[in-house]
Amino acid sequence: MDENKTVAIRVEMPPELRNRFKSAVARDGKNMRDVLLEFMEQYVIKAEQPKIEASQNQNKT
Repeated sequence: MDENKTVAIRVEMPPELRNRFKSAVARDGKNMRDVLLEFMEQYVIKAEQPKIEASQNQNKT
């Protein structure tokens, strides 16, 4: 991924959830953007893992 290019994403949520999330990440000394990017990266890795494993298993037979 080209780290110099970015896109925006808009997520609508209840204000209370946003406030709780903002407070939680601030307590950890982080910001919402970084935490969301970290979560998204881990989610994608997990979601892609079964496909990678299935492909590797097919190559073994």
